[in-house]
Amino acid sequence: MAGARAWGLFAAVSVLWGVPYLFIGVALRSGFGPVSLAAARVVLAALVLAPFGLRRARRELLRGRGGRLAVLAVVEVVVPFVLIPVGEQTVASGTAAVVIATEPLFVLVTGLVLGTRARPGTAAVIGLLVGLGGVAVLSGVAGGGIGVVPLVAAAACYAVGAVLISHWFGDVPALGVAAAMLAIAAPLLVVATLVLEPLPTPTLAGLAAIGALGVGATAVGFVAFFALVATSGPDHAALITYAAPVVAVACGALLLHEPLGPRTLLGTALVFAGAWLATRPRPAQPPSRE
Repeated sequence: MAGARAWGLFAAVSVLWGVPYLFIGVALRSGFGPVSLAAARVVLAALVLAPFGLRRARRELLRGRGGRLAVLAVVEVVVPFVLIPVGEQTVASGTAAVVIATEPLFVLVTGLVLGTRARPGTAAVIGLLVGLGGVAVLSGVAGGGIGVVPLVAAAACYAVGAVLISHWFGDVPALGVAAAMLAIAAPLLVVATLVLEPLPTPTLAGLAAIGALGVGATAVGFVAFFALVATSGPDHAALITYAAPVVAVACGALLLHEPLGPRTLLGTALVFAGAWLATRPRPAQPPSRE
């Protein structure tokens, strides 16, 4: 990754995608429920992103794919955006971010199930086991336990969504897909809020957290991430998987006074090591001598 622009974008995305866990924690403490939090975040993000992401050329590419977009909106936005605050009701924000970093492990599994990925090598299998071991360690951290389950499910949803985007929308600019997903997810989450939760009465801090989540972390975060991909390539951009949780853990420790015990550090190290092993390229096979 070379150049000041590339490093600047990398730092920006690391922060934009690392701080949401902090803001989710603030919003939950300020009167929002998990569903209303997700709805407010997505509505704001859709309002900001749709005018840029759904220009005419992109709308033409998405025409006739409404059913697939709806599935993607549910899998990639509606479900995980609700599950993460559900998990953060009992799990520290930094720990939540690290559990979400298991997404590459589930991308590997999803690709195998759907037949879009070659059989994994030994290192990838070891990485999968190491990463899951890290999740098991984190589930034993104080305040973890059952709260880790919805976070693991959210990571799995992100992974399935990533594979579906690649499989179904490889010919569509990523920003267009993101804007369409948010536009579909927003009304679904509003209806879910009206059915499942009382209307929130948030504090000023909660409203500020929602604004930061919707505009900064989601809308601006998507734009910055796709700019990073265009500048540095997808391989370098994928390093955000490791950088964003570090930001989240630091924010949780410094601003929310979340403890950083040895078990948390061990679990974090195992998750990162597992994700790296599971996603690193397989070494090239030596040419045949026949």
